[in-house]
Amino acid sequence: MELVINFSGGKDSCAMLHYLCTRYPNHKKHVVFADTGWEHKGTEQWCRDIVSRYGLELHVVRSSTKDFFSMVRHRRMFPGMQTRQCTSDLKRGPIAKWIRNNVRSKVIINCLGIRADESTSRAKQKRLVRNKTETNGKRTVWNWLPIHDWPEQTVYEYLESNGIPLHPVYSFLRRFSCRVCIYMTIQDLKQVKANDPEAIRIIAETEKEIGFTMFQSGNIETIIT
Repeated sequence: MELVINFSGGKDSCAMLHYLCTRYPNHKKHVVFADTGWEHKGTEQWCRDIVSRYGLELHVVRSSTKDFFSMVRHRRMFPGMQTRQCTSDLKRGPIAKWIRNNVRSKVIINCLGIRADESTSRAKQKRLVRNKTETNGKRTVWNWLPIHDWPEQTVYEYLESNGIPLHPVYSFLRRFSCRVCIYMTIQDLKQVKANDPEAIRIIAETEKEIGFTMFQSGNIETIIT
């Protein structure tokens, strides 16, 4: 049995990584980071530095056909709440492909740092479920949510007590996502404008280019004015 640890560099994946390395020190582990092409600056190196604390290598995966902005331009629209190709095509898909090509164990545990109190839909997810799509005659893949029942405050306390730093983005955002994400509030976007104005500019230019806004309430420059 081998563990594949989905790692973003955010607080939940950092807590999950430490938990798994501490709880299961003798199991083989693969740490995989999916680069969408729209990550916060320096995220890949940040992830490498965190993962190296455990003597592990960070495997970086990317879609072979697209990144966030080529996907947006091709579709002439941004991802939405019901159409999250950014997750399915740029994260889950490349990680699943990497597992197929690189992990030979007959039993694979695909670990994700999803927590129940993040959203109603995430609360409904089972902690352990067989991945029917990736399971075949040669291997069985299980999706496991090791910290599913951890409240947010528990995550922060766990990281602090174990000396694990938070990414600098947490100094102005509570959620570690892409530089600008469809789940951001207006207040979040104002914080991004103050701390990463280039990201706002890129989204604004892309909105004009494709004739489609990232947020239903209007173009990004207007809603944060």
